[in-house]
Formats: sequence, structure tokens, C-alpha cells
Amino acid sequence: MRPALWRVLARVRIFARAWLTAGLGLVGVLAAALMGAGAAAAQPATGVSVYPLPGSRYEMPATQIAFRGIAASEIGAISVVGSKSGTHTGTIAADSDGDGGSFIPSTPFTPGETVTVTTGLDVIGGSGGKFSFAIAHPARPIPAAALPRVPAGSDGVQHFHSEPGLQPASVTVTKDSAPASAGDIFLAPQYGPNQDGPMILDPQGRLVWFDPTSISSKLLTTDFRTQTLFGQPVLTWWQGYTNDGSGRGAGYIYNSDYQPEYVVHAADGMQMDLHEFLVTNSGDAFILAASPVWLPKLGRAVVDSVIQEIDIRTGLVLFEWHALDHISLQESSMFGPHVSGHYLDPYHFNSVALDSDGNLVVSARNTSAIYKIDLSTGQILWRLGGKKSSFKMGPGTTTALQHDAVVQPDGTITIFDDGAGPPKVHAYSRGIRVTLNLQSMTASLVREYDHSPKISADFEGSMQMLPDGDLFLGWGQQPYFSEDTASGEQDFDAHFTEPTSTYRAYRFPWAAQPTTAPSLALSPSADGTMEVYASWNGATDVSSWRVLAGDSSTTLEDVGGAGRHGFETGIAVHSGDPDFQAQAIGTSGQVLASTSVAGAPERIALYGRSAFVSSSSGLGGIPASCYATKACDIVVTVTSGRTVLARSGRESVGANGSGILYFRLSPAGRRMLARSRTRRLTVNVTAQNSTGFPRSTVTVSLVSFSTRGAGPHRDAGGSGALSLLGETDFVRSDSGVGGILAACTSATACTAAATLSVGSTVIATTGPESIGGHQAGYLAYRLTAAGRSMVARAGGNQLGAHVTISGGSSASGDVALVGFR
Repeated sequence: MRPALWRVLARVRIFARAWLTAGLGLVGVLAAALMGAGAAAAQPATGVSVYPLPGSRYEMPATQIAFRGIAASEIGAISVVGSKSGTHTGTIAADSDGDGGSFIPSTPFTPGETVTVTTGLDVIGGSGGKFSFAIAHPARPIPAAALPRVPAGSDGVQHFHSEPGLQPASVTVTKDSAPASAGDIFLAPQYGPNQDGPMILDPQGRLVWFDPTSISSKLLTTDFRTQTLFGQPVLTWWQGYTNDGSGRGAGYIYNSDYQPEYVVHAADGMQMDLHEFLVTNSGDAFILAASPVWLPKLGRAVVDSVIQEIDIRTGLVLFEWHALDHISLQESSMFGPHVSGHYLDPYHFNSVALDSDGNLVVSARNTSAIYKIDLSTGQILWRLGGKKSSFKMGPGTTTALQHDAVVQPDGTITIFDDGAGPPKVHAYSRGIRVTLNLQSMTASLVREYDHSPKISADFEGSMQMLPDGDLFLGWGQQPYFSEDTASGEQDFDAHFTEPTSTYRAYRFPWAAQPTTAPSLALSPSADGTMEVYASWNGATDVSSWRVLAGDSSTTLEDVGGAGRHGFETGIAVHSGDPDFQAQAIGTSGQVLASTSVAGAPERIALYGRSAFVSSSSGLGGIPASCYATKACDIVVTVTSGRTVLARSGRESVGANGSGILYFRLSPAGRRMLARSRTRRLTVNVTAQNSTGFPRSTVTVSLVSFSTRGAGPHRDAGGSGALSLLGETDFVRSDSGVGGILAACTSATACTAAATLSVGSTVIATTGPESIGGHQAGYLAYRLTAAGRSMVARAGGNQLGAHVTISGGSSASGDVALVGFR
């Protein structure tokens, strides 16, 4: 927001003299630019400020004529005459703050002409309400160039199941002791590997929000941050095309719901440069434009650095200032016959900041100087550094090719110094904080902030002073962003995993809840679990995720959940239901939003880490469930490496049902198992349905067992939601640990507990365990000492036991317990 003083100055702007009279020839224009005649001291006067400034020389043919310090309805009749194009008609458009308006010509002006404006107003810098400005000869716009692309490497890109369209650059955090209260991290990767765009990271460096553009689109994003507009936090950034360090694009403003509010363009036929998008709370934006023009006798285009203040709501100009009108070309290190390239870029403005008095502080990379500009007169109040510094530069204060000069609340100036080159002036890049003494006109170094270890950025970079006194630095062309304490100790350090870069890096507190729904992805596992992946691009208030599942979208019930972990949270749930949904849960347990209902793919689930095989016959089995709308006809294949040890015929398991898939090892398979020192053989078991949906493969241990005789009575079954799935269960002879194979036939999970008895003797009990809907599972138990003794003495290694399962429903049956080692 402008200080109150600015509101007064808006009506009393005065510029000491015009730079150009109608009769000044082109040779005189070049001579004045080379001489760099500065504005004389401004004398306060009342009147109406106008833009273009009276006497300005480098306006574009599409320029508007802005009047400030008067209501648009009070502008009255005006005459606009071009020395070549003649009289121009147009319309008056009012500024949104009611303090001005612009004359919009119906047709553009002609390059090289002088435009004379006659009004009945008291125009500051004019003569009796009359003033003139010159139209430049525009050069060809800077063409769009392809963006460099860094390689993805092995871990340079992030991937998400629930948001497959997002492929942001990966970030590696190497130090994280800064206070999280400093806020989230705002970046905009520039060179892929796959996508660029505005990016928010949480304090630990994990993705919060990303708005991608393909690297192949040539679109670059810079200066991404949060600012305050009309009392509300907004996200702002520049996006467009770039070449040789300059840009042609627009400024974007999004609200805290990540919805677009405004798009800001440069005015007067220019295009917004990539280097600055400074938004004020009152509705203005300070931007830069790189405007190529032809100067006489040079034979090359020169880029004029232009500052504009734009009315965000109307797009009209509120202030405009051209470097070619005020800064000598001889101040630049990038001017003269030694400079290669089609365009000469003598100034290369790269930051605009507001001082506490309402005036502007501007950084010019190619003069290695910082300028303070009086908004009431356009006069350069002082230069810091460069060839014509107004200050005696104290030790460590001289910068080269610097970026991001910002006046801090205490009056010091923070600067990112790219002096490591090229050309090289300092050994390394650094951030510095400088204090200015306006009485003695001296500059003193408060502190230097270096990266640990020290690094050199060829270009770009930023330095932000945080409320707690820490300094947050973006290292420009280098992939690093870091934080230092006020005393200069590095307490946070991170970098893009592959060497992409960000023009600036910031920290800000940020809270947002998108209007878009969260995203959900399902990835069934072969072992019966469903991996549920949930994310919500941009949400900051999610504490945890809850997973719902059911037979349909109207019968969903809670089946699990987990605390939020980074951008995407993976949750393993045991459920065979066909429909799933995830809910984003806030810190108070409230449901913030829900994903769409997703249908689970048809699949086969295989259970257990072991499959038991008879040492005599080679017959074995593995429990399975069929999650499909009709019965599964399944073929089982057992392999060790490339060797097939068993292949079954087709076995049927009912739709949403469970069963045991049997296979018989080949003679070679039986020999491999028998020769195993531990009587176990690690194999892959693959179940393939005849209808062709994806096969399931699990790695299990084949465990050899032996029995004799027919064994005891067996009778497995059940009623309601629970059933005994197998008639034979296996128990370790030494520890007595085993499991009862049971199935939950309902859509929702079953809670079950089992009791094993022989006659009237209870030999084992299990605690309540959950079995997912339409799933099978083992109820684990440990035999009592009496039970272990009974198994050890059982005839034929088969102990008859009665099993009772209780829960929401019940099941019982007789099984054979077979010991194994």
C-alpha cells in the first residue's frame, strides 16, 4: 500500500524540465542518451501528472496518455496531434481509484514522430496545459527461445499415483533446523526436467502445490510468491517467454482457493518482463518491460528498461519511467562495440521495491548499480554502486550484476550479489545487508550471508528478510535455496535434486483449501491389500486421510486411514469391496472434502507368506480371493527363477469369494524342496484368470510337511459372514504358532476370534482380529503346552481339533492340525 505521502504527491508531481523539444533531432536524442543528463532538483508544485512524461523520447506507438491527480470526469477536452500521423481521436478510461484516467487513442502513433497534447489542465512539466513526447522506432520483439532442459537422472522427478499429471522437480533437503513457523517455500523451477511452474513446498521441503507447464511449451515461470491485495493473501507470478535473460509475458494473480483473479499486462504496447511483479494492497502492480528500440547511428537495437505502475483492475498506466531517458548508456558494462549479440541491453532492470517514503528502489544488473527514483518527479535521488555511485562504498558493499534489492523496515537494503560473474568480481555469490548514511553519503556492510559451502551463481538469485530475523536466499542459476539466522549461521539448506533453478525463492506462511476435489488412486496388491493413494493439490490443512469402501457408492464404510504424509499419502487397507473413497480430515477431525468414488479393478488376491507342500505327493495349496463380478477360473504357476515347478489346471473361485488353489510340484520341484537344507524353498506363485484381467504374483516359501494315514474327521464351513476356509491348518512343532484360515464373506470387514479345542480341553485361543470384506485371512494363535504335547503325539502327524469362530457372526468346524518344522 502506498504511504499517505504518496496520495499527496500524486497531485503535486513535477518534473524539472522536458528532455526533448519538438525540434530536437535524432542525433540530439542519441547525444542526450550518451551524456545521461540527469533531472534537475524538483520544485514542489500543484498540477496534474501525465504519462508519458513531458519530454520523454522512447514511447511506443500504442501508448496511452495517462492523467493522474484528477478525476477522469474532470480531464475535459484534449487535443492529441502527431507530427506525422495528425490528429488522434480516442476515449477516456477512468482509473479504478478515482484519481485519474487515460486517453486511449483510436489509432496508434507513428514511429519517429513527436506527439503534442493540449489540455485545459495545469500539467506538471508542461507549458500552459501543453506538453509533448516522442515515439521511438520499435525494434523487433525479443523472440521466444526454447528452455534448457536438465536431465531427470535417477531421482530428479517426483511421481504420484493419485496425480499422474504432476511431474515436478524433486527436492533434496540436507539441513532442516529452521523454525517451521517461518512458513512454506515458494519456488518456480525453470528447466524441468519435465515440467516447470509455480511450486509450494512445506517447511520440510515436501510438495504442497504445483501448477505444471510442459518444458516443451517454452513457458517460463518466475517471481512466484504470496502478496496482499485488497486485504487478502494472493499468489502472484510471471509467466511467459524468454530469451537472453529478458521476457515477454504477463503477471498472474490467484486467490487462496487457487482460482485466477487477475492477469496483469504491460501497457502502451509493451510486454511485461520476467524480473518483477510487485503488487500493492491498494490494487496497483509495479512491473518491468524490456522494450527494444532503434537509436540513430548505432545500427543495433537497444533494450530500454521501463518501469510501469499498472492499475490491476483496469490495466491502465498509473506511472511510467524509461531508463533511456534518465541513465547514461556510458554507465553500463553492456554497451559498446565489444558487446556481442543482436540486442544491446545496457540496463537490465531486475527488481523494483518501494521505500518507506513511497519512492522506488530499482536494481540494474548491467550497470551494477541500484537507483532510487522519486515518484513525484522521476528524478534519480541516488545511485548505490556502479560507475557513478552517490555513496562512498564501504568494505564489502560493492556489488556486481546484482539482483533483488529490497529496502527493509529498518531502512537497510538487502541485495543478492551475483559478483562471481561472469565477469568475475567476487570469489563467490552472496547475500548482503547494507546500511546507508544519507548525511555522510556512505554505505556500510551490516553482514554478508554465504552458502555453506560457498557457491557461485552466474545469474539470478534473491534474498528475503523473514520476520524472525532469518534470511532466506535463493541461489538463482544454482539449484540451491537456503536460510541463515540473523547472525549468519545456515539453518536450512535444500536443492533441486537435478540442477534446475528458480529465479527467486521465498518463505511465507500460507493456508489454503482448493475448490477442486482431492484425488484418489487404487493399486491392488497381490497379497489382498489395497493400496489407496490420496492427495489434494494445494491443501494445507489436511491432518489425516480416512478410507471408505463398500459394495456401492451408497454403502461406503470406514475401512482404515492414516496421518497425512507429504503430498501423497499411501494407505494399505484390507478390503475386497469394489468401490473406494478417501476423505481429507482436518485437525479437529472434521471432513474437509472427499474424493470421487473409485472402482477397484478386478483382481485375484493371494494370501500368506508360506505354502505347505506334502513331501510325499508334492501337493500344495495357497489361499486366494476372486474380486470380480463373476467367478474366477484360475491357473496357478509356481516358478523358481526361470524354472517352472508346478502348473495347475483351472480352479474356480466364486465372485467375491475365497478358496484354496491347489497345485502339484513336478518331480524336479519336489527334489529341489527335499534338497533344501531348511526344508523351505522360495518361489513365485502366479495366479492368472482365464478372462484376462491382471495376474497376481507373490513370493512365498514352500514348506515341506509329511502325514500318514487318512487323518481325523474334517468338517469346515460356516454361516453368515464368517467361514472356515481350510480343513487342514499348520502349526510349528517347536513353538506351537499356527493360524486358522478363515474368510469374511460380507462387504464390510469382519472381526473374529477363534477357540481351538480337543474334546473338552482348550488348546489355543486368538484375540479379536479384523478380516477385510470379501477377504481371507489367518487367525494367528499359539498352542498351550498341552496342545503342543498333543500335536507331538498325534498319530500320522494329524491332530483333530474343533474350531469355533465368533464375531458379528459365528462359524465352527473340525480341522486337522499338522505339525511342521
